[in-house]
Amino acid sequence: MSETYGARAAIGREETVSVAVVGFGTAGGARLSGYAAVPGVEVTAVVDPSPERREQAARLLPRGRVFASYEELAASTDTPVDVVDVCTPPVLHDPLTRAALVAGRHVICEKPVAVRGADARELIALARERGRLLFPSHNYGTSPLMRTLREAVDGGRSPGAEDGGGGSGVGRLESATFRVLRDRHARGVPGFAPDWRRSVELAGGGILLDHGTHCVYMALRLFGRAPVKLSCTVERAGGDPAAVDEAARLRLDFGDGQCDIELSWTSGERSNHYAVSGSAGVLSIDDGEVTGRTAAGRWRRSLVSPSKDQTHLEWFAPMYEDFRRVLAAPGLWDGPAREIEDTARIVEAAYASADAGGRTVPV
Repeated sequence: MSETYGARAAIGREETVSVAVVGFGTAGGARLSGYAAVPGVEVTAVVDPSPERREQAARLLPRGRVFASYEELAASTDTPVDVVDVCTPPVLHDPLTRAALVAGRHVICEKPVAVRGADARELIALARERGRLLFPSHNYGTSPLMRTLREAVDGGRSPGAEDGGGGSGVGRLESATFRVLRDRHARGVPGFAPDWRRSVELAGGGILLDHGTHCVYMALRLFGRAPVKLSCTVERAGGDPAAVDEAARLRLDFGDGQCDIELSWTSGERSNHYAVSGSAGVLSIDDGEVTGRTAAGRWRRSLVSPSKDQTHLEWFAPMYEDFRRVLAAPGLWDGPAREIEDTARIVEAAYASADAGGRTVPV
């Protein structure tokens, strides 16, 4: 990255940012509510192809404008937009992100920003060329459960903390386990394909691409690097190779540690299990219950389970604060770019492994 990357386009944290929300489904609706609760932002436009959704957006956005397509927004000469927030189904992420970057706008994009590593690299190159920030909406990264896992892992990275530092750290991270079980896929809103997550044409993939993306970037943050290899198997409805995956098992191999991920839309239950194990202890999160066995002893406390609310609206403010912090400091813009690319490379490799019957493949 050149030293001038984004220097002219940085927006200070004290300045007001104008945002266009593109896609007014579950994520877009939650985003509009989230922006209303944080300072320094004005939503100037909402874009959605559904007349029903546009009507609802217009009621909630009396001072903004509503458009049926991004092309209509782009043609508008009197709608200020600093940031385009892409909240559409995954197959639209790439073309909308490209169009916004070409127009000189910063972009926040729902996960996955890209499905393939090559696509991610092209988007990152375009963002650098245009001097704009490309930021992933990786909301689990600032969630209470992720902060809890990070605290346990980061404690083992502190100087002299190999034994846990006498506190609640697990020491050197050796393994992680993520298990996300659902009795069905999350549904979209009426007015635009409520079951789009099961549509290859709209989703591009199934649960591995959907919730699996969250697990992948969480693993990247916990281990601090990308895995060297992985293996993956998936299950598809009726064994149909043309159907999206509805269950997946993924092992990420980091050389001196591993992360096992299990995902399902057909388990008959809704539950979450996250655990990290290290040289000095273990920490587990089962729905809303956190248990630890570290140098500090055995302990237990509570969190709000991430399965309670599909929108996770309470996680928006810390994610947006992270975005504003990065937006104001172009020297930090490579961090989100690296996470976007690594996440795309891993998910792409996971599908390649699944297509090869679960064979271990390099990342």
